[in-house]
Amino acid sequence: MSLAFPARYGRFGTFQVDFEREELFQNGRRVKVQAKLFQGLLLLVSRAGQVVTREEVRRQLWPDAFLANLDANVNTTMNKLRLVLGDSPESPVYIETIPRRGYSFIASVDFSNVRRELSAELAKPDLDGEPEADVSVAFWSSERLHGFARVATLLFAGMILGALLAFAWYSSQTKSQRAAHGATLASPAECEYLPRSV
Repeated sequence: MSLAFPARYGRFGTFQVDFEREELFQNGRRVKVQAKLFQGLLLLVSRAGQVVTREEVRRQLWPDAFLANLDANVNTTMNKLRLVLGDSPESPVYIETIPRRGYSFIASVDFSNVRRELSAELAKPDLDGEPEADVSVAFWSSERLHGFARVATLLFAGMILGALLAFAWYSSQTKSQRAAHGATLASPAECEYLPRSV
């Protein structure tokens, strides 16, 4: 079964497929994929949004072979493909299992004849369709968080130092006032003029 695509490249999330050269890229870097896994990916992408049955997967990947354990082979292939894509069957982003039927590629695929270079910072999968989420992720990058932590630490240290200096100044002022007050009350010159009892 030959697969047809509307353009040379297909892009989904952080991935891009070159259908002509049969290569997979993530964030502009080539990803090594076994031939059977790549054929399974092509089948799912060619039918994105539709249900691909287990039998269709078998015919595409093993057209001339009779497999006694069809389910195990198909399951293993799809699980390995999910590992390559960083996907999970519990919370799928790309490959959803359709119980007792097969699989469906649920991510939107953009087809183009122009290859796009994707950077790790800009190529975030649009999971919820909310651009605000991407903006917040980009804003709270690890570099920004480290910078924020450094500034907060310096401010906190400055506040502690300022409080210690203020406490030391207050203590020294209190001591000097007490000393001056005590010296005033008990000065010898004043004691000479105190009345003596007869």
